[in-house]
Amino acid sequence: MVDTKELPQRARYYQSVDDGVALSKGGFYTNLKDQYIIFLSPKDIFNHGFPVYHFENRAREDSNITLGDRTFKNFYIFNKYEEFENPVVKAYMKYFATRNADSRETETIDDQVSYYKADTLIRNKYMTYEFDLHESKEEGRAEGKKEGKLEMVDAMFANPKLTDEDIASISGFSLDEIRKRRAQR
Repeated sequence: MVDTKELPQRARYYQSVDDGVALSKGGFYTNLKDQYIIFLSPKDIFNHGFPVYHFENRAREDSNITLGDRTFKNFYIFNKYEEFENPVVKAYMKYFATRNADSRETETIDDQVSYYKADTLIRNKYMTYEFDLHESKEEGRAEGKKEGKLEMVDAMFANPKLTDEDIASISGFSLDEIRKRRAQR
């Protein structure tokens, strides 16, 4: 795994997505439950030597004061599995580090991994999911840029000093597109 320096931001994003799902429109904030964002990483991205890092929101002025927003972000460094005290957590971390299923819990995970690897339909969906997500984001960005440019064009229509040729040149749209846009107004 390559440390892309984005995992803390990704944790924040996952928290926001989960909050959005948990708190439906018109819902009460008191309905939010404890939320744990868990990352499993082979490398210690914080470089302080701990096997696990537990984060929660605290006051800078006094670290004993917690915000109490019930959000927790935990980063488990599974290559440090020997340093975990809890035997079940240690077994899971060892499995992630070695892929050796030597306990009842890790055998269950290993069976599930084998099942999903053997199912080509599920495996293909998993393999293309990230790509499809990226493509959707790119399409959304392109659509957003186009909408922004169209809003700019609409604003330029209000300036009597600008000809359709000027607007086409500035906006990057063709002269035909500018004329069609003006006619639609």
